[in-house]
Amino acid sequence: MSTETLISILQSLKQQGLSPLEAVKEALAQLQSRARGATTDNTAVAEAVIEVFSPLTATQLAIILHTTYPDLTALDVGKTILNPKVLPATPATEMNEALGKAGFDASSVSDAVNILYPVTVTIQANQAWQQSGLTVTGRQVTLIAAQGSWTSNPATGKTGPAGNTNYRAKQGYTLPGQFEGALIGRIGDNAPFLVGPQVKVPAGQSGGLQLCINDDLNGIYGAGLTDNVGSMQVDIRTQGE
Repeated sequence: MSTETLISILQSLKQQGLSPLEAVKEALAQLQSRARGATTDNTAVAEAVIEVFSPLTATQLAIILHTTYPDLTALDVGKTILNPKVLPATPATEMNEALGKAGFDASSVSDAVNILYPVTVTIQANQAWQQSGLTVTGRQVTLIAAQGSWTSNPATGKTGPAGNTNYRAKQGYTLPGQFEGALIGRIGDNAPFLVGPQVKVPAGQSGGLQLCINDDLNGIYGAGLTDNVGSMQVDIRTQGE
């Protein structure tokens, strides 16, 4: 079955006054009666219904897909919606709402959105803990990679995300014992951990992911963060278990 055939059927049903969901159900029934046992790919259905009934919202499409293909996961539906020929510009907030209104539970929705929308954030050297924009669920694998340069002490020069290997952080720093200037992470209220150039975040922790330079947070030993310059670009990806 070609997408063109499905589009043709949907156009006819639209002219008859059927809603997008009603039209999809009827079109698939007609196709199955023509070729017994025939199945129609959910992506082809999404492409066709967008072609015929546009404009459709991500919520409308998610409901159609979840109703028509109840075995699809929230991630499956999200991937279909973001297909280049469907609704690829759907923002994360709209996807979150769409999957929820389609009937998926909150955990499935948050897991799917985390996977579908990698995060890129710039972390400044002269600011304390900064939100990444990602909420870690504790059910998935979260990978962080960083690049850039900054200073934790102008007198010792710039470093990358691994920090200055000649100096260990003192008590009162973001993460004592690790290299000064290293990139440090924290999930919710859990203990900070070393990120450096790349890391898989500690398993089982949940909460907002924050990032910070390893430096004298409260200015105990001098200027603290105020004399720092530079930033890190941090890429955060989420995978399933």
